[in-house]
Amino acid sequence: MSNLRTELQREVAEALIASKAINFDAVGNLISKYGARAARTGDAIGAIIHWRVIDICIPPDPYQIVNFAAIRGAETAKG
Repeated sequence: MSNLRTELQREVAEALIASKAINFDAVGNLISKYGARAARTGDAIGAIIHWRVIDICIPPDPYQIVNFAAIRGAETAKG
């Protein structure tokens, strides 16, 4: 899979960063401030910063927390 962007995609990404529409310092500060508490309590917060997506989320909405171990167990039981 290629991680190359089109010229338009590069321009949009640069514009988002330059305009601070996505303020990475602020995102980092929020994760730093609340991350340890989330880890201790089991609440979920997160930031995914990848070449294809930037996603700042505080589940469960719109995300569902999935118990993958239970799913694998059910699939194994089916044989």
